[in-house]
Amino acid sequence: MPVHISPASFTYIYFADVLSADKASRHPVVCTPFALSAGDLEARRFDLDGQFFEITPSATGLPTVRDKDVWIYCASWLANAMFDERNKDLSRNLRFTARDFLDFSKRGNGGAQYDGLAQALDRLAGSKITTNIRPPDEIKECGGSFNLIRYEAERDRDGRIDAVNIELPERLYHFATDWTQVCAMHPDYFALTPLHRLIYLLAKIHCGEWQPWAVSINELHRLAGCSSPFRNFKISVQGLLKNNSIPEYRMEIDAQKVTATFYRR
Repeated sequence: MPVHISPASFTYIYFADVLSADKASRHPVVCTPFALSAGDLEARRFDLDGQFFEITPSATGLPTVRDKDVWIYCASWLANAMFDERNKDLSRNLRFTARDFLDFSKRGNGGAQYDGLAQALDRLAGSKITTNIRPPDEIKECGGSFNLIRYEAERDRDGRIDAVNIELPERLYHFATDWTQVCAMHPDYFALTPLHRLIYLLAKIHCGEWQPWAVSINELHRLAGCSSPFRNFKISVQGLLKNNSIPEYRMEIDAQKVTATFYRR
């Protein structure tokens, strides 16, 4: 039986990833398989020093950064259970109501939000990651190819999703229940635009508490997996300076070197 996610048990929001095995490497592969908007049908591949990962989209496109909220919801449940030593609540097989998820991700509760959840689940379930990044030895998942989730939906009499039974990939479950791999998130995350969410997550991964993270805007464009022209991306990044809209971080831009530097506040 799947473990039911109870919103009352949430204290903090966490994220974990499935490609964190080489986090201690001098050159970790840290890119995103998530698109900024729905409808991106192009497969993505990232290569670095002999390591790679590739994501093949579903029939309706790559999962979006907003679709990742489903991962964040499940990872937050697991991480909170781990830290609270609620071992009975640790499982790859989880169940949650659509209403609870929509409340968690600050989406509202209209018909469009329920339809959006259904589309997000389909994109996540239909997309597949292939990688040669070896997982920790504890993970017994076969091969280097896996779907982002598997799920079954329970629907009400009107055909709207009422609850979701979800199976997480073993890599995600492993990292979400490893205190060295989960990362606490700012509660304002769900108020950010998709691009700002991606930049925030990259800063969380790369920027240390005492060590700033300097990155060329061109490299930031690549890491974010943006399909928009570089010029538009550069303007969006420069706009972050004016709005100061990345929680936890202060950013500076060197216009001559076209470099962004992130500092923990």
